[in-house]
Amino acid sequence: MKLNRALVLLFVFILSISMLLSGCSTDDGGKQEDTADSVSVDTPSTDTPSTDAKTEDEQTVSTDEVTTIKILYPWGQDAFDKLFKDIDEKLPNITIELVDSQAQLEPLQELNAKQIVPDVMYANWGIDALQELDMIEPLDELVEKHQFDLSGIDPSIIAYWRLVDSEGRLLGMPTASDNYAMYYNKEVFDLFGVPYPTGDLTWDDMVDLAKKLTGERDGIQYHGLEMGPGFAGTEATVPLKQLNVNLTDPETGEVLITKEPAVTKYLELMKKFYSIPGIYSSDPEVRKDYSFQNKNVAMIVSWPGYIKWGVGDPEVTKNFHNVPVPVWPELPNIAPPSFSHPFIINKYSEHKDEAFKVLAEYVSPEHQTKLARIGDRPVLTDRKVYEEFGAELDVYDGKDINAYFSREPAVPKTISKWDKYVDLSGSLMKFSESDMNIPEFLRVLQEESEAKIKDAMAKGQ
Repeated sequence: MKLNRALVLLFVFILSISMLLSGCSTDDGGKQEDTADSVSVDTPSTDTPSTDAKTEDEQTVSTDEVTTIKILYPWGQDAFDKLFKDIDEKLPNITIELVDSQAQLEPLQELNAKQIVPDVMYANWGIDALQELDMIEPLDELVEKHQFDLSGIDPSIIAYWRLVDSEGRLLGMPTASDNYAMYYNKEVFDLFGVPYPTGDLTWDDMVDLAKKLTGERDGIQYHGLEMGPGFAGTEATVPLKQLNVNLTDPETGEVLITKEPAVTKYLELMKKFYSIPGIYSSDPEVRKDYSFQNKNVAMIVSWPGYIKWGVGDPEVTKNFHNVPVPVWPELPNIAPPSFSHPFIINKYSEHKDEAFKVLAEYVSPEHQTKLARIGDRPVLTDRKVYEEFGAELDVYDGKDINAYFSREPAVPKTISKWDKYVDLSGSLMKFSESDMNIPEFLRVLQEESEAKIKDAMAKGQ
């Protein structure tokens, strides 16, 4: 009995010791796990802090994310792809998507109502609607942030898109540059026995050539020069644009055309052209039968893309050649200021940095070269880019590519928003047909313009 009792007591003692050891082991383990959790959350490692590790993970995810940049462009997917197809490859974390619409007031309002936010907008109808809707993000801060060098872009374009802003901010990135050249038809020159024009023509030289090349041959009336329909299109104002003057006061809206000698100088030139018998007709029925592409006009002042968009047929253009736009003797190498419809970054975009990267790539020498090869006039001053202009288009075979770029565009000093109310080009036909002298014509145009400006000011435009 005593032995049995001793065995029972020994068994109970051993069981108690075992349970005690087991409990201690569990408690220690739990404390170790809690301590480990505490270290990972509250006591970051000095080598690789857990908070930094999470940031790096987030950065990795961010790097892998693709941002869609929506670009408002009005000419459809095919044309859009030609402009942007290679940019995606240069910016692997950015994809580009077309918003097929127009940067005009009603289409923009419709997009806003649908909460469609294009990041970039092609402002080929101007920026009035974008200003009215307060949708323009100036580029200066983004230029500085991304250390983008603007010096390689045509300075006359940059100057323009700063001058249209009251604070001098850069409102947009240029797309393709518009300027002018002069085309001539060798066949017409040969028919009249006149030597081909050279690259140093003045406007008075053009008057003399136009006289020699205007007349009837084999029952066909030939016209020496075309500068817009009826000598009254925007091309007809090229000589005035070279003089780089405002028609109105930018601050007050005062009409300056009667006080500005350059305007009188320009109209004296135009009067010389209008005085050439048979050079033009104000009758649209007569005028429709003659044009440069119909080969009964000897010369035309137009933009470099004219034979691409205005003609397009290499068989028609094979006898067309080109020289630089004529000049004023006192400005022997000056072209009109270049112009470019801009890309505008939307003020309400959530991806302004990515949008700017797209625009920066668009004006890169590599991309501008690709655009130049398909006939988009580059916005850069890099001669190597110029040399590729039209390389993929047959209509430019044999053309003097340097002639498009040899003149230096005038850099505007001021821009007056009131100039658009002085319809000088639209009044040229009336001037050519009237008996008014230049001062009389300018006084009438001034009165008409002042009324328009007064009305615009009253409407807060």
